[in-house]
Amino acid sequence: MPRYLYLLRHAESQEKQHNEIDKDRDLTARGLRESLQVGTYLFKENTQFDAVHSSVAQRAKSTASLIADAMKLKVEKVLEHEALYEASTRTFFQFITQLNDEHHRVLCVAHNPAISYLAESLTKSEIGDMPPAGLAIIKFNIQSWKEVSQGNGELHNYIYPGMLGGELRD
Repeated sequence: MPRYLYLLRHAESQEKQHNEIDKDRDLTARGLRESLQVGTYLFKENTQFDAVHSSVAQRAKSTASLIADAMKLKVEKVLEHEALYEASTRTFFQFITQLNDEHHRVLCVAHNPAISYLAESLTKSEIGDMPPAGLAIIKFNIQSWKEVSQGNGELHNYIYPGMLGGELRD
């Protein structure tokens, strides 16, 4: 059975304010709508996740939570990981290779530039700088997540809110 890795950049977030901790930045009104739009798309596609892994940054947690709500997922499926905040591509790659092998469809919500670099590295596809709420869906024909390596994934789909129709106005 193939494995699917959904790599999602968090939705649009507020600019960092003076004396504000970066992890505490939350989504803008547009980011809230982007998250719900992507979650609704995934729900309409009958996507099911075995697990949702999010960075501990508020903007990533909010994105993951809104997508889970739109998909009617149980909140227990959303797990937070310090390792995904400010993760290098290498750290993120190591995280993927340690995923639970009982899970065949996994969503990871994190940050650029690592998420864009990882998607390109795993698929050998040119994706560029993923926009906020950009989603790369990668298919692997492997038995275990430990087998994930550079270039052995296939870019199954790539979406972002602007492709999904409907205007996102602030």
